[in-house]
Amino acid sequence: MRTDVVIVGAGAAGLLAAVAARRLGNRVLVVERTAMVGGATAGSDGHLWMPGNDLTGRGGAPTDSAEQALGYLDALATPADDVTLARRAAFARTAAVVARWLVSSRIGLEVVKGLPDCRPDADGAKAQGRTLRAKASAVRLDEEWAGRLRSSEADAGLGLRARLRRLGGGSQPSTGGTLVAELLRRAVGSGVEIWLESPMTELLVADGAVTGVRVDREDGEVDVTAERGVLLACGGFEADQDLREQYLPAPTSSDWSVGGGNDGAALRAGAQVDAALAELDRAWWTPVLLADGEAHRVDAARVTPHGLIVDVAGDRYYNEAEPGVWAGRRMYEHNRGQRSVPSFLIMDSRHRKQHALGPWPAGSSPKAAIEAGELVRAASLDELAESLGIDRAGLLGSVVAFNQLAKRGRDTDFRRGDSVWDKYFGDPLLRRNPCLGSVDRQPFWGVRLYPGDAGTAGGLVIDERSRVLRTDGTPVPGLWACGGAAATAFGGAQPGDGVALAAALVEAYRGVVDLAEQLDRIDEALG
Repeated sequence: MRTDVVIVGAGAAGLLAAVAARRLGNRVLVVERTAMVGGATAGSDGHLWMPGNDLTGRGGAPTDSAEQALGYLDALATPADDVTLARRAAFARTAAVVARWLVSSRIGLEVVKGLPDCRPDADGAKAQGRTLRAKASAVRLDEEWAGRLRSSEADAGLGLRARLRRLGGGSQPSTGGTLVAELLRRAVGSGVEIWLESPMTELLVADGAVTGVRVDREDGEVDVTAERGVLLACGGFEADQDLREQYLPAPTSSDWSVGGGNDGAALRAGAQVDAALAELDRAWWTPVLLADGEAHRVDAARVTPHGLIVDVAGDRYYNEAEPGVWAGRRMYEHNRGQRSVPSFLIMDSRHRKQHALGPWPAGSSPKAAIEAGELVRAASLDELAESLGIDRAGLLGSVVAFNQLAKRGRDTDFRRGDSVWDKYFGDPLLRRNPCLGSVDRQPFWGVRLYPGDAGTAGGLVIDERSRVLRTDGTPVPGLWACGGAAATAFGGAQPGDGVALAAALVEAYRGVVDLAEQLDRIDEALG
């Protein structure tokens, strides 16, 4: 088979790339390993950290710029080489272009009100306006595709007919699901060909240039020639336990990941062309609990009042309200001296009544979860410590000290609740400190927390055009990459909520515009 552009991966970035490439006049084929479309984005909040976007200053003068965003990125990201610095600059000046492209495609976006950058005290940070999401809407998909949109956790158990009724009938998916569904509808409507259950097995390479891909289909392998190029949008390696153990900090488990289930296909493809690799020890960390064999985020539960996180000695060791990437990294750093994998979220009865916890709604404490030891209930802190294997004296001392801080309304140990980031996720009814509340009402509850991830952050080295680079720094002709397939340009930093998805979309956009030989014109217009 021959086509112009092959895109490997049908997540949000791959679908955006497909639509953009088709609009530039290309024949486009998307190949997807699984039977579903949308990747991790489809079941998520779909937040996009898009600095400089037009929606920020709507109705008045612009309140943000690419220069301010780049200053912020450089203030908190680790020192970088020239290639990475160029990528950061390209992201800062192109994020608003991609947001504008989505809006012009009639995909409604809105600012997530009140959500600040992750490090609001850093130079160039903004208190709100940079994080966007798709407006929730009833997206109608035809029967062929409605059942193929990857669901949120709440819909994971639905059969095909139920998914058809939910999506084909016009009910509302998550905002991430809305973004994916809108992109899918445009891709299919514009003539993009999508092959599901069709993994790429290898790149086709001639004289050092990528000329296409080999795809494993139900009726045999197919060699697909790509006249203009191949874009890898197939994510990282979070589902491959061997690669995790090779590259990520120990201990590690694919069971802790809430990512898209990506298997490292980009790394295997890169090995064919001597592609450079970077940042392989990094991931988009987020603390998780395990329930019924599945990982679940605890982003809100660890911030809200009447709970604290301790290690096996019963000691607090970080600000529980920190952004996920930093929180996960703290778990690993602390684990070198005192076991903190797993750590333990300790709560009192008010927390359990008022706040959701992983898969369990507020006030819900399933008997099966308690019997399995996934959710531990105890009449006293002493009993809770014994059940969880925590040092009893340590836990009691930490809770007494924490309650004193909560009473004063200020965490002088770790500054929980001081920043506007912390406050955004806290309880607005607690005016003194929305993140602090004493842990002193029976029964007490506890869960084990692990350093989970929303996907790995290391991968192929790409330049500001999203071209894959060899170990000697030269681009591989015919090969581009984006998102989890590529190494992050932000080091170990999490600049804002939704930065990973935003970067994936920006890199996908720049890649397909570059292979169409239109990127220089756009960059010149951006100055």
